[in-house]
Order: sequence, then C-alpha cells, then structure tokens
Amino acid sequence: MNKKSILGTLTIATVFLFSYTIICQAQTIESVTPKQARKWTEQGEWTNGFKATPHKTTDYVEFATQYRKNKELWDKTFRWLAEHDLTTIPVGKYEIDGKRCYINVQEAKTQDASKRKIESHRHCIDLQYVVKGTERFGLVALKDATPITEYKPDVTFYKSSKVKYIDSTPDKFFMFFPKNCHQALVKANKEEDIRVIVAKIEYIP
Repeated sequence: MNKKSILGTLTIATVFLFSYTIICQAQTIESVTPKQARKWTEQGEWTNGFKATPHKTTDYVEFATQYRKNKELWDKTFRWLAEHDLTTIPVGKYEIDGKRCYINVQEAKTQDASKRKIESHRHCIDLQYVVKGTERFGLVALKDATPITEYKPDVTFYKSSKVKYIDSTPDKFFMFFPKNCHQALVKANKEEDIRVIVAKIEYIP
C-alpha cells in the first residue's frame, strides 16, 4: 500500500472514530437514568470548589444532561460561586460568559405568596442560592400552570392551585429548568430582607 492510500485509510478511520465517539456521548447524555443522575450529582464532579449542593427537588437528569452539554459554562459558573464571598460581594450583575451566563447578586424583601407571580423561562436556567435570610420557593409543574401573560423573552407568568412550598437553607441551592415553574421571594414565617444569588445559565435543548 502506498503512502497516499495509507493516509486516506487513516483519515477515514479517524473520521469514523470521531463520529462514533460523538454518537456514544450523545446516547450517554440522553439515556441517563434518574438514579444515575442523582449518583453523579452526589459524587460532586461538577462542584469546582462550590460547597452548597442542589436541593432534593432538583431534576437531576436535567442537571446532568445540561452539565454534559455545556460543561465549560457550568464549570465557570460554579468556580465563580466558589471563589467569591457571596455574603459581602456588592449587589449587581456579574458577567460570566456574555449573554450565555451572568449572575445577579440581589438584596430584596420577601412578600406574601399572593403578591408573588409564578414564572418560567425558556432560554435560561435559574440557579438560585439564598445566602442570607430564608426564602420560600413555590414549585409548580408546567402541566399544572395556566399562563396569564404572553411569552416575553425570557419569561412567562402563570397562575396555579397546585403550588408546593419549600424553604431555603444555607447549604442548598435551587435550579429551575424550562419545565419548572417557580415562585420566588415568598415569605416563610415573616417578611424579611434576604440576599440571594441568581445565576442565569444558558439552556441547551
């Protein structure tokens, strides 16, 4: 076999191997089970030094899938969260990767649930971490929510009679994917001032 033929054979083999690898990776992402996703989350491959962990209401399959589809962006996000003092960093918007990911450091007052809207997003995942005070989150499945506004990038508001309420704790953060409607800044036992870190992370369908 001459040199040209050998190079051609090697090129075809390389392309085949690359394509096969991509297919296998895609299948791995799509076929992850809830049990596998939860185990992966608990092993902490994703943390990059960040100490808080996802609340048990997290959709672990979505988390594992989105992380694997967009690993570099998630790593940047968690590294930023780990490297900053979230209790003292000035309020404001911090760019992580252009429009693909940014973080809002907010100080706000919680309110009665009747004053807070239920919402969902299509293009961004909400990662919310309360570092001061207690915030009560309302969780609603998309199928149980009725839109009350037209979609206006990047939010739709809803009403629902099936809201599950969960209080924040300093060691947990919440993640809301497009199918997770949520109600934020709801008071727990009383109205109070809180500090919350909200990361807006690109969602990849």
